Amino acid sequence: MKRHKQDAFALVAVNCHDSEEDFRKGAKDLDLQYASIFGGAPIAEAWGVRGFPTVFVLDREGKIRFKDVRGKQLDEAVKQLLDEMEESAE
Repeated sequence: MKRHKQDAFALVAVNCHDSEEDFRKGAKDLDLQYASIFGGAPIAEAWGVRGFPTVFVLDREGKIRFKDVRGKQLDEAVKQLLDEMEESAE
């Protein structure tokens, strides 16, 4: 999501890997450009995550607006929320 680095936008990954070592190696291998948190089992349980990865898109109030969107759908979800923010700022 490098193209959104100037926008009021944040991407955070919450991981529940088998070990912290695997998590750290994976994050390094992927050269992640966003925040990634290890030990997210409580979040996964609270939000009903059944498989990985599960993608949630939250609005600026912290409400889940989209779940399991990827590719073009993820781009459209982010654009919609950014457009809403811009409209409310006017």
